[in-house]
Amino acid sequence: MLESKIIQLLHHNNSLQLDDCYFMNNKYLVTTDTISENTHFKHEWSSAKDLAEKIIEVNVSDIAASGGLPKFAFLNLGLSEFSKKEKWISSFLRELKRKLNFYKIKLAGGDTYKSPHTNLTLTLIGYTQKPIFRSTGKPNEYLYTTGSLGLSYLGYLHLLNNTHLPTKIKKEAINKHLRPKSRLSISQKLIHTYKISAMMDITDGIAQDSAKLALASNLEIHININKFPRFTEFSKYLQVDEIISSGEELELLFLSKEKIEWNKEYPITCIGETRNIVNKAKSVFYLNGKKYKPKTKGFLHFV
Repeated sequence: MLESKIIQLLHHNNSLQLDDCYFMNNKYLVTTDTISENTHFKHEWSSAKDLAEKIIEVNVSDIAASGGLPKFAFLNLGLSEFSKKEKWISSFLRELKRKLNFYKIKLAGGDTYKSPHTNLTLTLIGYTQKPIFRSTGKPNEYLYTTGSLGLSYLGYLHLLNNTHLPTKIKKEAINKHLRPKSRLSISQKLIHTYKISAMMDITDGIAQDSAKLALASNLEIHININKFPRFTEFSKYLQVDEIISSGEELELLFLSKEKIEWNKEYPITCIGETRNIVNKAKSVFYLNGKKYKPKTKGFLHFV
């Protein structure tokens, strides 16, 4: 059964959660995420330090995409024979504390248990006076993304197949895949400077995530692949479908009526626009001036 179907069964039709964060009491954001061995990482690729950083960043990214700041964390550690060793635990906790201090997050509780495979779950509680949802996008708005798209999958391919890459892009791609960074600082700058109508982070690939955004806001989203940052560069090493299905990018995908230009403070690019739906809410891709139908939807659990 698909993940989306399971989520639908967990909720009543009128209470389906469309966002990665739950907004409550007019000020709190709550999110949780798990990274699991052999599903989201391999120990031979990811160090304890890498995983401590990643479990925090993927959760902070959810808070950032909802316009908030992280405040409190609850950590569940499912430790295997490999990860319960003192050397691994010491390295993991040292980096965990460093990242928590960096974001000024208080570790408020959690749980530990023995597991056949390493499972790391973090729950974050954040704060915002101005939440941003996926469901509040409107027609005739610009679609923006931060950073670039495709690096995470390029890093994965190199780790999997030792794909030949120039030294600079190889290092960049591996870092993106193993140690993705949230866009919290950019999110805060954006929401305090511009009118952002809807936002999410890219974790399952823009092909799948843009469709979620379109569905939540009941829109058609038209996306020009040629406008992707560094598309020409990455297309030397990746197929188009690999670029648009690259997950765990942790880049922001957002809508605004305002025209926002790229600069060092705002490394964002306009890649499309929204329109009223004709038949159904969806994302529509274009490549070289023609409609492009993706052959893959990105990362799907249980497939």
